Amino acid sequence: MKNIFFIIFVILFLTGCSVSNNSPDKRIVVQINKYKMTEEDLKYEFKNTPYDETELLKTENGRKKYLSGLIEKEVLLQEAQRQGIDREKDFMKSIENYWEQALLRILIERKSKEISSLTHVYDNEIEEYYKNSGENLSFSKVKNEIMNIIKQKKETDAMNAWIDELKNSSYITVDEKVLKSFATE
Repeated sequence: MKNIFFIIFVILFLTGCSVSNNSPDKRIVVQINKYKMTEEDLKYEFKNTPYDETELLKTENGRKKYLSGLIEKEVLLQEAQRQGIDREKDFMKSIENYWEQALLRILIERKSKEISSLTHVYDNEIEEYYKNSGENLSFSKVKNEIMNIIKQKKETDAMNAWIDELKNSSYITVDEKVLKSFATE
């Protein structure tokens, strides 16, 4: 079932969206075969231009050159689709890996922000850490550093506890025979 949704996502992603509405952002700027790039699509591309190419967008000739690159990319994508590369197992696996990594990154970032906003370090914790550390510098000079160390440890512990909680509430089974067979190969 996961693969069906994934395949649908990839097809929609690669084929692009065609809009015939004549509102300002929906006007078609470029058409390449059946693909229609709207003004909104082009604005998005310009907004998300790699840092090293932003200078290019400051002049009309530069924008035309950048657009030419986008057209070339689309022509190549369409050729890859025509050849069936988008349906090959290796390609699908690489997209799946990218999708998983992006999903994990967003999840971890969100949970980190949540944990960080809920994590507090108290003066008595900082003082106890200072006493046990054997630090030679004055307390006032290292207080913020100690606070950051304690906060980081609390956040890491909270993240690990959350992950453990997720694992403990999941059904997980491992076929040890299969796992051992990999060791003998």
